[in-house]
Amino acid sequence: MTEQEIHRLARGYEVSIVPDPDEVYIALIPLFPDVYTNGKTPEEALAHAYEAIELTIEDMIAHGEPLPPTRVAV
Repeated sequence: MTEQEIHRLARGYEVSIVPDPDEVYIALIPLFPDVYTNGKTPEEALAHAYEAIELTIEDMIAHGEPLPPTRVAV
């Protein structure tokens, strides 16, 4: 899978942005429950989430693990 395909695929996963009392925003990815990140703004948290998803996809592919279904066809 190419870097572009991984980039596109990552954007097909749902990301939930939740405000945190410490004045940051937490990004949660329901289909990757162990993957989460944060940012100073919702936009920054979302960008970090997509980066984390891309890294997770690359790792899963490298280890021959199946990817959870997404809304985007590659």
